[in-house]
Amino acid sequence: ERAVLFMDVRGFTAWSESRTPEEVLHLLNGYYRVAEQVLDRFETIKFKLSADEVMAVLPNAAVGVQTAEAMRLAAQGYLAPFGIAAGIGLHFGPVIEGVFGAEAVRFYDVLGDVVNTAKRIEGGAAAGEVLVSDALVRELEQQVRVGAARELAVKGKSAPVRVYPLLPQ
Repeated sequence: ERAVLFMDVRGFTAWSESRTPEEVLHLLNGYYRVAEQVLDRFETIKFKLSADEVMAVLPNAAVGVQTAEAMRLAAQGYLAPFGIAAGIGLHFGPVIEGVFGAEAVRFYDVLGDVVNTAKRIEGGAAAGEVLVSDALVRELEQQVRVGAARELAVKGKSAPVRVYPLLPQ
C-alpha cells in the first residue's frame, strides 16, 4: 500500500500561450526545483516530472499528507508571482510496484487503480487546493484534518469518488 500524489499547475496552458519557450522553461525548472526540495525532505519512494505535473509515491498515508501540505505551500510560494497555482490530489491503497518495460527500456514505477484515481482526484482540485480520498481519510482516522466531503464524477469510474479538502495541519 502506498500514497500517490499528483500536483498540476492550474492555468499553465493559458499562461504559456503568451510566453516564450525560454520563459516557460524558466517557470518549469523553478517549479521542478521547488517540488524536488520538498520531496527530498520526506520518505519519497519515487517521483516523476512531466510538463507541469509532478507525481510522487510515498510510503504511507501519513507521509502522503505531510508531503501534500508541504507541496501546497511550496508551490503557492513559487507560482503566485506568476499569477498561477497548483492543485493536488492524494490517494492511498494497493499498487503494483517494480521494474516494468520492454527489453531496451525498463523503469521502476507503480501501477494500479490507486494511481489512476489519484490523478483523477488531482483533476478535481482547485488552484491551491489539496483533495484527499476517502480511503486515505479512513486509513488515518482522526489524524488528518479535512473539510466537508464532496463527490467527484471522474472519467473512467462507474461511481463518484468521495474526496475531502485537506485543511492546514
